[in-house]
Amino acid sequence: MKEPICRKVSGYGLVLFMGISLLSVFLISGEPGLQIHTAPEGPPLPPPIVVPMTLEEVRQMISMNGYNYTVGETWLSQLSPEEFATLLRYVPPRRDVSHLSISLTDPDRTAPDGLGQPAAYDYRALGMVTPPKNQGSCGSCWSFAGIGMMESRVLIEGGPFYDLSEENVLSCNYLNAGCTGGNDDIVVNYLTKYGGSLDWCQPYDATDGTPCADCDIVRKLCGWKIIGYDFDSEDPAKIDVVKQALLDYGPLFVSINAAAPGFSTYTGGVFEYWVNATVNHAVLVVGWDDSLVHSHGSGAWIVKNSWGTGWGESGYFRIAYGSANICEYVSAFDCTRGFDYKETLYYYDDAGWQNQFYSTQYDTWGAVRFVPSASGVLERVEFWAVDDVLNYEIDVYDTRSGSGPYTFSGLLSSQSGSATKAGYYSVELITKPAITSGNDFYVAVRFNTPGYQYPVPYDFYTPISGQSYVSSDGSTWFNLQQDGYPWDVGIRAVVQQPLLAFTGYPGFFSTNAFFVVGNDAYCTDVLGTGKIAYGLAVAGVVENPEGRTHTILTSTEHDTGNLISVGGPAINPIAIEFGSIFGITYEYNPGVTFEIFCEGESIFLDLTQYPQEDICIVYVGDHDSRNVMLVWGYGWEGSYAGSAFMGDPTNWQAYPDAHLLLLRWADSNADGLVQITEITVETSI
Repeated sequence: MKEPICRKVSGYGLVLFMGISLLSVFLISGEPGLQIHTAPEGPPLPPPIVVPMTLEEVRQMISMNGYNYTVGETWLSQLSPEEFATLLRYVPPRRDVSHLSISLTDPDRTAPDGLGQPAAYDYRALGMVTPPKNQGSCGSCWSFAGIGMMESRVLIEGGPFYDLSEENVLSCNYLNAGCTGGNDDIVVNYLTKYGGSLDWCQPYDATDGTPCADCDIVRKLCGWKIIGYDFDSEDPAKIDVVKQALLDYGPLFVSINAAAPGFSTYTGGVFEYWVNATVNHAVLVVGWDDSLVHSHGSGAWIVKNSWGTGWGESGYFRIAYGSANICEYVSAFDCTRGFDYKETLYYYDDAGWQNQFYSTQYDTWGAVRFVPSASGVLERVEFWAVDDVLNYEIDVYDTRSGSGPYTFSGLLSSQSGSATKAGYYSVELITKPAITSGNDFYVAVRFNTPGYQYPVPYDFYTPISGQSYVSSDGSTWFNLQQDGYPWDVGIRAVVQQPLLAFTGYPGFFSTNAFFVVGNDAYCTDVLGTGKIAYGLAVAGVVENPEGRTHTILTSTEHDTGNLISVGGPAINPIAIEFGSIFGITYEYNPGVTFEIFCEGESIFLDLTQYPQEDICIVYVGDHDSRNVMLVWGYGWEGSYAGSAFMGDPTNWQAYPDAHLLLLRWADSNADGLVQITEITVETSI
């Protein structure tokens, strides 16, 4: 654990005040008039205490208290209290969160009136909840609840049904949080920096120490909101806040005391336990029902757990509002995006939002210097909001002058806005300045939080970049590390490189171009390359691409050539390789389903309909100064359909601004042959 930072400041030194973490405040006086408030991190929370009770004792408790749920033998009931306790490892963040315990009398933190909220709501009935999974003998509930929320949010936004990898988050997060515990902060930081990958790439193994797998990213998180703390209540106003958040954002990450007697052996009904205790487990609230009766009246949350479908009500449970400290903490995802290989996220806050500080109470500027590795446009600025009321201003500068303190100049973009919940925000710039590779730029954000004195988010975990600045007025800037504060401000920048599009397609392969098929490819894949070559020739390309199989493609041709890869990944390893670069992946359930994913879109094939129906993706992109086109199909029919489609310029010319097409072929006349009239474009981006 780092020691509290208490330093004397002189000359142009910078006075900063850290937010209170959990336990105590130290007030240290240096120069006359100088006071620096610092606070050590709170101590790690002890493991939950599980009081052993037999099934008969639990049933007696249920009967004596008039509870309305049932219990029985579960896989958890076979565990000792100590073993069960290791599963309950939701660990709240150790930064200051006291201001997020919402007072419903605060005019800036009002609750909905409940009007218009239905008496019951269930995202399962809408098909917006993925099946419950099993965390096994590992305290990874926080990863399952966070990934489950991500899966549901994608569905709510109209995206594909993803089975995302909890293990990838557990094995790859910056803080090495795993079975010993974590929270949604860690999930959010990982999904905003990198994104989610499919479960088959890194399946769950319920152990620590699993190496991080290099998986294709299918979706990134771009919005997270902390609904608040202390909603473990029977207060109708607080219940309405959580209900409204469910309606607004979808299933919610919440905390609960899962060590409550009877919970591990729960088999059905409305669970309840009314002794206040520390929360220790993370779950996903997916709905509510006001009519469900319990000993305190009626009304219950519908919740997805991570203990498998053999526990509870097929992996779910219903619990009385406020019981077992359910909803002591609540958060939501409100924005996801498909993976875009042309986007680069620049950041230095590797561990995300660890605490907050001020140089002027309630109103302080933070800034970060970035040096882009590629040219493009500055598309978005992303940052953490530490309070429910944030007024921000974003200024982007080209130049810094001085040797400390500093000034910024060459204003490239400026805009202001507000945030109404603490969390993570991705703000699209109105003016998107051009960014040149190697030419630094500075993103400054004014954090104004009228109801909270510590407005600036920061990360204190090493390594520290030395690229963060702070200002009281937005004019005079101090470098944090130079002034003795080894922190990185939580500001990030998204730079978008230009995408290829079909409007320039023929020219991408006018020289040094190669068709690549797999050694085991069907002859139709080779015939498909002929179709593509014909289309290029009609469009004016003089030099016909040469043909190669993946084994005779030379390293020089591979590394510098413009490649047209035809055939699915099952037979063409080059297709697999470029899939990892461009974020194209697939899920295959032999004999049942096949689905291709790319940039947040997907196309699905019911394999009982094959070979009367097939699908294909056609994608153009560039990588390492070479142009690439991928034509992937499930079977030869799909790959050939994509090739035939690209063989006629009038087809791709109808989508000049697109770089991605998802095609479906259906054998309408049952002759087993692929014809252009049988091909439909389902998605174009």
